[in-house]
Amino acid sequence: MNTKDLAYFTCLVEIKNFSKVAEHFKVQQPTITTAIKRLEKEFSTTLFIRDRKHNTLEITTSGQQLFQRSQIILNELNLAQKEIDRINREQLVLGLPPIIENHYFSKICQKLSDAQILNRLTTVEAGSVSLTKAIHEGTIDVSLLGSITPIKDDDLIASEIERQPFCIYVSNKHPLAKYDQIRFKTLVNENFVFFKQNFIHNQAFTQLSQQHNFHPKIIFKSNNLNMLMKLINQNLGIGFFTRIVNTDAYDIKKLNLLDANAPQFITSLVYRRHQFLTPSQIQLINVLKNNL
Repeated sequence: MNTKDLAYFTCLVEIKNFSKVAEHFKVQQPTITTAIKRLEKEFSTTLFIRDRKHNTLEITTSGQQLFQRSQIILNELNLAQKEIDRINREQLVLGLPPIIENHYFSKICQKLSDAQILNRLTTVEAGSVSLTKAIHEGTIDVSLLGSITPIKDDDLIASEIERQPFCIYVSNKHPLAKYDQIRFKTLVNENFVFFKQNFIHNQAFTQLSQQHNFHPKIIFKSNNLNMLMKLINQNLGIGFFTRIVNTDAYDIKKLNLLDANAPQFITSLVYRRHQFLTPSQIQLINVLKNNL
């Protein structure tokens, strides 16, 4: 079977137009027609019902079944291509959410260097939501991820490393700085600075807000933690981050949350379940497991 035929077929299911599929792949329309005929002959079935009078294209039940399977096949081939490409370039790609990177990565750099893999390591910094997608797509090999519940995904292997509570961060000039701990509901009138999206913090923040039935006032959003910490330092707003955020460079106080059911920030080591692990990838995983 020509896997290109499957690519033409899946695109045709989505677009439902032979000419547009041909244009998408930069081929002539008969190329698409011939590919569909080859598939129908190979599977001894009809994949589409074409109504030329009304200019419509309807996928058959057999076509729907093939479409479901072909998506899996093409995705696996795409994963294999990315993995082999990195093997050929002797490259390792590690996903790191910014907060996790700042807290953990310096602890393992020497170990990675000793294992002679630091010079071949590329890091991708993004929120845990984006990194989870990247793992599924094969863009990265291994990632440290944050979550508020244990990661359960049939396609991933996840090993929990640590759990940390979320805290409130305030300037030492803020009235709340006289406290060491606080309840989330008392922050109803406070101004927050917060992440834009794709961070686990957003999920935890939403959960606490819903538990206490109020909508926090977020006056500024950025995915740059340093920027947010500077705004908190200037007493322009308060922050909600995991406890592993370092405040040493700022005049900021960290307040513990007293809420009994407050979510926790779970750090996990994650990689694809069905990928073939190279010796270098195994080394990387072992260094992370043994030193975090």
